[in-house]
Amino acid sequence: MKNKLEILKTSVIQRDDEIFGYQLNIDNYTLMIASLPSVWPENIIKYRGSDIATLVANIQDEEQITLAADLIFYDKLFATLMTEKLEQRKAILVRQVIAIQIKELESCT
Repeated sequence: MKNKLEILKTSVIQRDDEIFGYQLNIDNYTLMIASLPSVWPENIIKYRGSDIATLVANIQDEEQITLAADLIFYDKLFATLMTEKLEQRKAILVRQVIAIQIKELESCT
């Protein structure tokens, strides 16, 4: 059976991988967001949060439908980006706590 110190050291490596995975997602979402429009024009803001079928049924201009779809995608990506950042922060905090425990255990040996 592994001792607590070995388990914690393994856990730090896993957290590092988790943090790195979040960072990859954060970088990708940030680049994607930068390529999309973010400001809703007054004439289509009422469709914010709608699905594509609603846009097509209510907006006759294809450019406006595309713009609204891009803006909806931007909003979803932004929410996903914020979730990734918060989850990464949580993983960083957990890793810090694990590192403190490792340091304490190593100082006892």
